Amino acid sequence: MNKNSRLAVFVCAVAVLVAAVPAAAQNIDATEYWLDNGMQVLMVERHESPTIMASIIARVGSSNETTGITGISHLFEHMMFKGTETIGTKDIKRDREIMAQLDSLRGLMRDEERVMRTDLRRGKITDMLDPESKTPRYREIEAIFDSLVLEQRELIIKDQLDELYSKNGGFFLNAFTSEDMTGYFVRLPKNKIELYMWLESDRFNNPVFREFYSERNVVREERRLGVESTPTGLIGEDFQSMFWKSSSYHWSVIGWPSDLYSITREQANAYYDTYYAPNNLTMILVGDLEPDKMIKMVREYFERLPHGEVDPPEVVTLEEKQYGEKRLIASAETNPQSEIWYHTVAWKNADSYPLEILAGVMGGKTGRLYKKLVEEKGIAKSSSSGGGRMFGGDGVAVQASQDSRRYAGAFQISAEGVAGAEAEQLEQGMYEVIENLKKNPVPDEELQKVKNQLRVQKIRFMDLMSGMGILFVLGSNAAKGDWTEANNNSDMCDLVTAEDVQRVANTYFTDDQRNVLIINSKATADDEGGEAMDPQMAQIVQMIKGSKDAGRLEQMIGMFSAQLDQIEDPKEKKKMEKMLKIASERLKELKAADDK
Repeated sequence: MNKNSRLAVFVCAVAVLVAAVPAAAQNIDATEYWLDNGMQVLMVERHESPTIMASIIARVGSSNETTGITGISHLFEHMMFKGTETIGTKDIKRDREIMAQLDSLRGLMRDEERVMRTDLRRGKITDMLDPESKTPRYREIEAIFDSLVLEQRELIIKDQLDELYSKNGGFFLNAFTSEDMTGYFVRLPKNKIELYMWLESDRFNNPVFREFYSERNVVREERRLGVESTPTGLIGEDFQSMFWKSSSYHWSVIGWPSDLYSITREQANAYYDTYYAPNNLTMILVGDLEPDKMIKMVREYFERLPHGEVDPPEVVTLEEKQYGEKRLIASAETNPQSEIWYHTVAWKNADSYPLEILAGVMGGKTGRLYKKLVEEKGIAKSSSSGGGRMFGGDGVAVQASQDSRRYAGAFQISAEGVAGAEAEQLEQGMYEVIENLKKNPVPDEELQKVKNQLRVQKIRFMDLMSGMGILFVLGSNAAKGDWTEANNNSDMCDLVTAEDVQRVANTYFTDDQRNVLIINSKATADDEGGEAMDPQMAQIVQMIKGSKDAGRLEQMIGMFSAQLDQIEDPKEKKKMEKMLKIASERLKELKAADDK
């Protein structure tokens, strides 16, 4: 899930909405409880419909990982849907036996992987994942391993947790992982809340990580599609790891490929015992409930979970100071793009609030970056093409945000250029906006407009999906250490002055704290006039070229053909014709390979 989305709001509508919303509606009135085992419980009454949005937040994310197990937090997001002793299997005894055998075989395979890593360092092989690089002994063990995986699949009742919820009116069953938290959530009728208590207490008390090794491959494929096959995915990963020098924000949530390939079930069990104990969990219930009655049911089911034997270790590696500007210059089959990141401050730091207001002044369709780069200079796109890694969810291709994480922060500025523009032009336009903010205080009227926009944006977000917004705001703050910051943030932002905004601009927008990403357009032979594909189209083309499913390609070709007749815009029609051609050529390749 992306974190930097912004809602564009007209100034007059903002003023009306803020005046119309009573003070109580601007705060989350949560009731807090603590169970004897250290589990935190937050409840919010919302009686609009007879439903409850329920979530369990684990205060763990990629920032808690260490090298060797990067990506393990996200891997758990997958593993927690694999069932328990009673859910997800036809024969738990044989299931356990197979898992023990698989673990034993993986130990032998790791011995061979040590040989392969040495061969890689010596230059004897170039890729450990290449089947040709595997040792003969590894292939023998792998054959036995694969046969056991197939046997276990016959025992598995796939997606049984989802089925149980669906049959009882539950929906939105899902999960997410970020740098500082992992969350599991579902929405269900209020009269099915005891089913939730039973299922989730069982899931967190008796998880069975079946399909562990094959699920690592699923995550690895997710990484390939989401990062490696997109035009700017690997470039963005490089930029992130360049920006974060020493902290564990250095790697992305999905982890490094070599770690995903080697994480063991033993490591997973130890990680789970440390970070998924109730003393590191927060339950959030939002909906048609009475807290004092509901807490009795929560205690009945969740106080049986034992307190963790060890407390989660504190993250002690801080982000070390940067001593000079860093630049990453790359090219990709995309529009020109530029990003500037500055090191700033962590969540709840006193300067995080003026930095948030500063981002509001700069970003969005009413912000200064848009006026400078889109309206005045005409070098940036007014809306994102949808495939860019860095852009917010409102579709605006010019953005600014203060990313206040639990342990550190970054101010991020980004823009996507029009065809023919240079990424360096975008960068220079950003500096013009920055220098003006450093030299001149923001006028009172503009400052108040931004405050109003941010407050209404937060109110509207909290109204999303009958409690989903409240759940996320509470959960993200609880995971960082204090759920009451969900209410405190807007009040603190309201106190920000023009002098505060000017001060933080001068304090943090310095050359030695600056990191710049320049992505130039790389034209392909198929791009007439040297105009690169937009990110979304380039991603689709990459997926088509990597497809190995002829049936799915035939469906895609049929869909493209049907849409082609309805497109009137010549440029869009040309794009669709190109994708149709590429898909047809790939289908021919697959069929030719099958005929051999």
